[in-house]
This record gives sequence, C-alpha cells and structure tokens, in this order.
Amino acid sequence: MPHLIELAPTGRAKCRGCGAAIPKGTPRLGEAVPNLYAEAEGAESTQWYHPACGAYRRPEAFLAAVAQTSVPLLDRGRLEAAAALGAAHHRLARVDRASRAPSGRAACRACRAPIPKDAWRIGLLFWQDGRFVPAGYIHPACAASYLETTDILDRLRHFSPDLTDDDAADIARALVASADSGPAADPASGA
Repeated sequence: MPHLIELAPTGRAKCRGCGAAIPKGTPRLGEAVPNLYAEAEGAESTQWYHPACGAYRRPEAFLAAVAQTSVPLLDRGRLEAAAALGAAHHRLARVDRASRAPSGRAACRACRAPIPKDAWRIGLLFWQDGRFVPAGYIHPACAASYLETTDILDRLRHFSPDLTDDDAADIARALVASADSGPAADPASGA
C-alpha cells in the first residue's frame, strides 16, 4: 500500500508526530510501514499524521503522498518546502521541541559539552522500530553543525506551542550564531 493523504473518516486516529487526535474530515497523512507483529511476509500497517507533523517528521513519505493526492491541503507549498528540506538534510526530521534545561546533567549530542541549567536546548528523536524514541539534546548554537541547517524555527514552533515570541527570538539569535560552526559527528549512527 502506498503512502496517502486522505480526509479522516473518524476522529479516532492520533497523530504519531505530536500525539494529538486528528479531527474527522481533516486531511491526514498515512504512512505505510512494515507491520512488525504480523505473521505474513511483507505485511504493512498505516501510521497517521497531521499533514504538518508528517512533513516535519516523515518528509519522504509526505512528499510521496502529496505528489499523488487531490486532497486540498492548507499551506501545501510551505509543507512541501519543509518536507523537501527535511529530505535533503536527514537529521532535520529528528528535531523535536525546544525547552529550557531543568538541570545541567544533559550533554549536547553534537559538541558533548554540558547544557547548563535553564539554557535553551533542542530535543531530538530517532525513528526506530516504527516509533519515535528520545535521542538527547543539542545546544541551539550546535544546530548548524549537527543538522546542517539552521532553518528549524518553524519546526520548533510547531512542536513547542508554548514558545513565546521572545523565546523564539532568543533561539533564533543562537541559531544565527551557530552558522559558522563545523560539522558534528553523530555517535549513534556513525554519521
């Protein structure tokens, strides 16, 4: 079964990207994934996403589905551009949310330095075995080297709805400061 975009026939499905319900009659992205629990060879199941969550978290599936849909999408051009950026920069789909560090115990995944208490940090997720799992944090100043782009503010605002305009401006300043950084290594993937 290919990836698809359709109108939700009920309001029962929850988005795999943000966990919120997908309201009845609104567009949703269905990503066909291997069913790890089926006995049959090649069995698939469908995981559902809000269009924006799919564009940010599963860009390749979103681009494949949007290319063959006639379902009208609000902000289709912006979502296609966000998904294309995510497909071009594979680590970008890992971006979760921005938050202040509650302690100084976490280390940055890019530079390995501690993230000080109350400093901004960007949460990361890995896609593993059909679900998202937490993968640590990076400093906003390490975004350019780790993600290979600093164009992440729209993703952070989407997944961090409590960010104020002042918070977003603080993070944006740190992202701009990171533009001259060199590449960072990812110890989990060897890349």
